[in-house]
Amino acid sequence: MKRIDGIVFDFGGVISQTQDARFFPEVTRLTGWTREEVLAGWARHRRLMDADAISVEALYRRIGEELGRPIDAALAKRLGRIDFDSWSIPNPETLAWARELKAAGFKVGILTNMPSAFLPWFDRCAGAFRALADAEVVSGPERMVKPNPEIYALMARRMGLAPESLFFLDDTQANVDAARACGWQAARFTSVAAAKDALEAVR
Repeated sequence: MKRIDGIVFDFGGVISQTQDARFFPEVTRLTGWTREEVLAGWARHRRLMDADAISVEALYRRIGEELGRPIDAALAKRLGRIDFDSWSIPNPETLAWARELKAAGFKVGILTNMPSAFLPWFDRCAGAFRALADAEVVSGPERMVKPNPEIYALMARRMGLAPESLFFLDDTQANVDAARACGWQAARFTSVAAAKDALEAVR
């Protein structure tokens, strides 16, 4: 069995709950865009936002322009706030487990894709988790995003641990697969109970 010394958590859908279900109906009401159109726009541009290459307002302006249904600056700003708010519901079960892990002697880290503009929401939602963490890597300030290998290497250095001794939890399978390719242990997060089982399976 492998020795795991550090547990690294993604933010959205892990430290926070999954995105607020009211988000897409509200965006549709304000813009007329469908959920599928927004998701397609995210697939093209959201990593640019997470790397601080474009703002959240620019993300939504681009989506509207590509759809031929442009929006003005005021609505783009409103959509940005709604977006950030929708990812900002804490998951108290994850925080409680992280505290248990720390008490048991594990290092705890945070590795997340988010723009610098989201940091005030991050702190409001996950301030207690951030205070608990031994290290964190946030994509925007670093100008690198998951699933690129360099962001995992940076996280390992900040944790002060070898990749094979790190266990990563993310709700996106591509990010889990990338962590494994970098030598980490990893599992897709669906619940704290399932994450505990996954960790036990690799220890």
